[in-house]
Amino acid sequence: MNKEKNVKQPKEKSARELNRSRKLRHGTMATVLSVCFVAAVVLVNVIVSILVERYPLTVDLTSNKIFELSDESIDYISNLDKDINVYVLATKEDFSGNNQYYKQADTVINKYALYSDHINVSYIDLYSDVDFAAQYPDEQLTYGQILLECEGRHQTLSAYDLFDVDEQYGSIQSSTTEQAMTSAIMNLTDSNPISVVFLEGFGSNGRTDSSNLESILTNNGYLVSSINFLSEDIPEDADAVILCSPTSDLTSELADKLALWLENDGKFGHTMLYFADGSQPSLPVLEGVLNEWGIGVQSGFLAETDPSHVYNSYTYLLGEYVDNDFVDSADKPVLLPNAKALTALWDVESNRYTHVLLNTYDTAVIVPEDADENWQLTDGEQSTYPMVVLGQRLTYEGTTALNSYVAAFGSMDMTNSAFTGMSAVNNGEYVVDLLNSLTGKEEGITIVGKQLGTETLGISEQQANVLGNFFQYGLPVIVIVIGVVVWVRRRNK
Repeated sequence: MNKEKNVKQPKEKSARELNRSRKLRHGTMATVLSVCFVAAVVLVNVIVSILVERYPLTVDLTSNKIFELSDESIDYISNLDKDINVYVLATKEDFSGNNQYYKQADTVINKYALYSDHINVSYIDLYSDVDFAAQYPDEQLTYGQILLECEGRHQTLSAYDLFDVDEQYGSIQSSTTEQAMTSAIMNLTDSNPISVVFLEGFGSNGRTDSSNLESILTNNGYLVSSINFLSEDIPEDADAVILCSPTSDLTSELADKLALWLENDGKFGHTMLYFADGSQPSLPVLEGVLNEWGIGVQSGFLAETDPSHVYNSYTYLLGEYVDNDFVDSADKPVLLPNAKALTALWDVESNRYTHVLLNTYDTAVIVPEDADENWQLTDGEQSTYPMVVLGQRLTYEGTTALNSYVAAFGSMDMTNSAFTGMSAVNNGEYVVDLLNSLTGKEEGITIVGKQLGTETLGISEQQANVLGNFFQYGLPVIVIVIGVVVWVRRRNK
């Protein structure tokens, strides 16, 4: 009996030791796997962080991609052959942490370095690095500015360049950071920029001046200036002139000067943009100049009887594309508020051509200037009316075509920042795209501001409460229950 007990005891002891050994091996393996998993997660995080800093791997989920560059900017900077230094004159914490608008601007600025090896972005604390400002004695550099430099040339950008700011209320309407950055890069790398001159001295419609259009063109690489055409001549190096919703007429002498400038001694190569307004009085001398280019101006203003062809108001008309040979950006509608109806006086006459670029829909009417309070939209004649008309003159020097153009827009308000900043319409892109085509701006790209409005999820308050309660209470409970079940099952094995 004792011998049998002595034989069984070692076997029972060996079984315990074996079981203990298995648990030890399993525990050791679990520990090793846990350590390896944690190390792998840390390593992946480090690698991803390095890649995100060097390559554009983030995803912008905003509706109008406010944190991303447009394809036009990416294509342009990807082909740069000159080095550009971008200096943000502040610490990164101060600049990007200022508010949500500067956070967006900082993200966009750094995108340029991600898409081009020729662009470097760095942050300079002007308060501590006093020697930096001394390198630019002609500039009054201030904290928070952006300075871009390329081969000895430089340009500075302020907050008013990075954002469209409402001058009356001081609120930010949209981000123009990409406009400003790409424009500055284009200016610093383009040795022959196109010169555009605004002709002033004839009043405006009182709602929309030329400031936003000037900003858009500047931000798209044009050299923009203005003159008082009543007392100054058009500069010799001007490639294009723009006249915005005048309320007083040209003199005959000025009309002759404008006509001679457009003809350019038979060499052509000049462009004029004219923006009319529905509230304008009759301007017979100016309209005579337009008539010579096949463009007529009708009295009264346009209105739309079909609500599907307007935006908010029957005088805010959506245009219908007709001739797209001069523009590439025809994927979204163009909005022309408070517009005048135009006409095309001919299609072809000798070397003169007229192109209707945008029409109203066939449900539009013209409201007469003398319409009284009893006049109704049903009183007007529904028809299609031109809203953008292009006059062209063509000649040849050998086999080289030489053109001059006059483009008339029925609406000045279409250039208002409230509309050029709307992602749903094509206003800013259309004007810039057309001017690029008419002036032969080969490197021209079209960039407009991006609205920074908030987006909603489109769910009800009840649905929002259900989702909130689930993530606050339901999800943690589910995680705890799963954890307890896993622990009990492992405990009982």
